[in-house]
Amino acid sequence: MNPRYRVLLLLSPFITASIVPVAQAATYYISKSAGSDSKIAAQAQSKSTPWAHLPGMQSCTANCASYTPQPGDSFILRGGDTWVASDLGIGWNWSGTSSSPIYIGVDQTWFTGSSWTRPIWTCGGSACSSAASSRGDMIDIGGNTSWVVLDNIEMTGFNTANDEVMVQVYGSNVTVENMYAHGWNHTGESSDSGAVFSGTGCCGGGVNITFQNDIADGSDTTQDSMVCFFGQITNVYNSVCRYVTNGAEGAFDNIHDNWFGPIDFCFPASGCHQNAIQQAGPASSTNNVRVYNNVITGVASGGMGHLWVEQSAVNDGALNTYVFGNVMVNNQPGNDVNICQEGTNCGTLYFFNNTFECGTDANTDDCAPASNSSAGPAMVVHFANNHWISGSGGGIVTGSGSFGSGPYTETTDLEQTVSQANSQGYTSTSAFAFQPTSASGGTVGQGANEQSLCTTINGFDTTAGAACRLDTGYACTYNTSNHTVNCPAHTPVARPAAPTAWDIGAYQYCQGSACAQAPPPLPPPSANASSFSPQVYPNPWRSDKHAGKNITFDGLTTGTDIKIFTVSSHKVAELHSDGPSVLWDLSNDSGDKVASGVYLYVITDNAGDKAKGKLAIIK
Repeated sequence: MNPRYRVLLLLSPFITASIVPVAQAATYYISKSAGSDSKIAAQAQSKSTPWAHLPGMQSCTANCASYTPQPGDSFILRGGDTWVASDLGIGWNWSGTSSSPIYIGVDQTWFTGSSWTRPIWTCGGSACSSAASSRGDMIDIGGNTSWVVLDNIEMTGFNTANDEVMVQVYGSNVTVENMYAHGWNHTGESSDSGAVFSGTGCCGGGVNITFQNDIADGSDTTQDSMVCFFGQITNVYNSVCRYVTNGAEGAFDNIHDNWFGPIDFCFPASGCHQNAIQQAGPASSTNNVRVYNNVITGVASGGMGHLWVEQSAVNDGALNTYVFGNVMVNNQPGNDVNICQEGTNCGTLYFFNNTFECGTDANTDDCAPASNSSAGPAMVVHFANNHWISGSGGGIVTGSGSFGSGPYTETTDLEQTVSQANSQGYTSTSAFAFQPTSASGGTVGQGANEQSLCTTINGFDTTAGAACRLDTGYACTYNTSNHTVNCPAHTPVARPAAPTAWDIGAYQYCQGSACAQAPPPLPPPSANASSFSPQVYPNPWRSDKHAGKNITFDGLTTGTDIKIFTVSSHKVAELHSDGPSVLWDLSNDSGDKVASGVYLYVITDNAGDKAKGKLAIIK
């Protein structure tokens, strides 16, 4: 067991940065093959005269090194170019703001070769330099740094000899997305404690760290090292972790729609304690943890934890944990579900509408969730609508009683052996493991309706609330050719409105047109609440993805006015609706196209209700 997760720092309260003008923000182009750091900043704003290096890289010199990144800046790395060990690791210590984040990423219309591929960072199989990043990481985003987006880089040739990390986030309000990591090694390492993606609150940051649409694929390694997501991370979703020795290990608020597996043995002879999900406690001061729509498969040993939640949560009776829509299949039996195993008071936990095979088809054991008998008496666990496929068709908690040292309830769960499940059409080899194939299956129409629980979840997380009202998305599909994810892998089916019974398990059975039904509505807003809630999309608008497309203001009524401003309150454009939507072609009132930046909008309907927001344009 890696000792690092035993000490987990609580986050400071979320602090929103003030809005500042972005008049100086610009887009800078970076090309290792065609650039020169001697170009002045104004020249680097052109694809024809880029810098060779990103500020913060080891080899960034001359005008590249003298430039101080500003809020709202974008740094575009040329697709297909490669930066090597002499350029890495990167020490990034510049901040954006909430309205003007700094973007480090790509423009998919700018590349070398016949088609776009990700920019590549590689240390050639050796250690990256530690001069700037302090510890040999590929990139460190500093502790006092905030509002940064890192996007769409291929990372390979990384060596971990002393707990190094490929992407280490010490800052706050940082998003790391669409990354593809592979080809690492552990030459010189004595313990398996390196990581691909990591967040921490140790150094003045750690608030609102998000990893999304990221891939850690160790299929081209020795398949015996690296944590996929480690430390203190607010959100992990729509990501793939395969051929690693730990999936998600540490403190997390929100883990959803991820694929974990295979999870392999680690290389040290003494062995390790690998896990698919080992959520030790919340990453922040939230009272609501969400773990949903994940797939866990290929865990190599029953000595590893498949799904641990609130492992080390301490004295937090107000904590609520919601675990739903997860599918666990084809893992070595043992340690299937662990709850509050090393905690003292883990609040209230809800496990509902999950599908858990406790082992492999050939070797299953009893599905017996484990807990700490010393856990505080305020811990309450509710099991409902879960489909358990086990060795004996039994062994889980049933009815009500004591779980650890706290009470539990268990209702409308279905327990089956593999042969019983197979006889009703539930198989591990289905396109989506153990999905129902006929209306006569034992899960169909036999569950409790949990719409009220979805309403509770929706009150603090509308994305999770919407997911609760649907069946599982079954994580994401991984394209091994271009190393991207497509989410969800399974088109979710709506759960029925109350009081109609739900199906048991992660799936809702449907045939034909029933599969296209809309989810039941949430309860209406209070009498004092406005129903005016327009949508604005795409937001952000990006030239590499949305060229030729307008920005749509939708959900309007006839006679609605829309005013668009710069963040320094200068009016850019004014629009009027004659129907439910209005298109903006990114022109100002003089007909000129607007520049990259963050803009404010104010939408006023014919009843005087207002909606305000921000939209970003990245060119």
